[in-house]
Amino acid sequence: MHDAVTTEIAAYAAAARLNDLPELVKREARRSLFNILGCTLGGARHHGVIAAEAALGTFAGPGPATLIGRGHKADPLHAALINCLASSVYSFDDTHEQAVVHPSGPVASAALAMAETHPVSGAGLLLGFALGVEVTCRLCKALTVPPAKGSMAWSGTGITGGIGAAIAAGRMLGFDTVTMRTAIGIALSQAAGFRAMHGSLVTPLMPAQAAQTGLRAAFLAQAGFTASPTALEGRYGFLSVFSETPDLDALSGALGSRWEILRNTYKPYPCGIVIHPIIDACLALRTTHHLHADDIKAVDIKASPGAMALCNNRNPKDEMQAHVSLHHWTAVAFIRGTARIQDMDTETAVRDPALMAFQDRVNAELDPSVAADAAIVAVTLRDGTQCICRIEHGIGSVSRPMSDAELEVKFAGMAEPLIGAERTRELMRQAWAVEALSDAGALARMAA
Repeated sequence: MHDAVTTEIAAYAAAARLNDLPELVKREARRSLFNILGCTLGGARHHGVIAAEAALGTFAGPGPATLIGRGHKADPLHAALINCLASSVYSFDDTHEQAVVHPSGPVASAALAMAETHPVSGAGLLLGFALGVEVTCRLCKALTVPPAKGSMAWSGTGITGGIGAAIAAGRMLGFDTVTMRTAIGIALSQAAGFRAMHGSLVTPLMPAQAAQTGLRAAFLAQAGFTASPTALEGRYGFLSVFSETPDLDALSGALGSRWEILRNTYKPYPCGIVIHPIIDACLALRTTHHLHADDIKAVDIKASPGAMALCNNRNPKDEMQAHVSLHHWTAVAFIRGTARIQDMDTETAVRDPALMAFQDRVNAELDPSVAADAAIVAVTLRDGTQCICRIEHGIGSVSRPMSDAELEVKFAGMAEPLIGAERTRELMRQAWAVEALSDAGALARMAA
């Protein structure tokens, strides 16, 4: 194993400048930041976020960091936790195409809290954010994407989001290579999260913990705390713990010239990304053939390995389980013709008798030839007619990316109920123009 990969990553993160980033990379960083800011507003009043704030807010210290969408402030560590929890609570965040990690929530939450604690320009925020997202995606890819051999059991975001948060915060604090390496080591030592928690509120808590631990690691490193200089590659280090055969080239190869952030994608639907092409197919069938749910005898789905491994969950019992139920979203698509946040509300959607009953007509089968962003859905009507839809690339995938205009519609739908249409328009304008801001903390304050 390469004996200096932690130092390589730290040196790159400490030395990189915004002008070093290609324009396409800066554009995707802006899109990622824009999307996750909207997601944070969208989840700010979720009952899980309210519960976390009620449980932990009493112990939080005073501070300058904004609790986005909640109208008050707290210490930066608490703000990073709560804001990241909000950003991921609806499963509406971003996803790296290959590693299936959700990088922006932990990184943005740490970076925005840092921006209000240690003022920095919008350009400084964007650089730290871009570097943090890049390394998070690289590390998760190095653990799990072939030729790497990793375990599906780990929550990729839970175990890798902390390094991105630490790098973003450290870059905004102007860390040199040694201090950045220390922050990376401290963050990695706190990596945690496993997929058995999917279907519960711990799912969004895992990235939230990563945001907090990464930011805390930066503060500790700044104060002179120590960590192993070989946290990634050392004997019994992070890579050996979390991957049977890590892919070092995916992690540190071509730093500064190969960009994983360009493979970041944005969700058009608030659920596990592996369900999205199935939803696309169901909505297309419903519209094209003017289908009525009562006329459907059976729905047969050929799904990707990821969809079956993560979302083959019939009859979810509540909202959090519905996030990862392809059966629920198939029923929603055919009965309601939608795929919205309100379509996973526990009382009005998950326990809707019509949606529950329809799931018995849904059969999903693993097809190894179906790509992660693809699906084949066949509908058999009660009169024997069959209709088939093949989705080669789902909306929001790298091959069919959401446009800026589509991201704005998504953002507005989440933000306007909390801060109104006028403030939403101004916040979107400021977010797109983040590089021009003299004080990056203004983004968080505007979203209070």
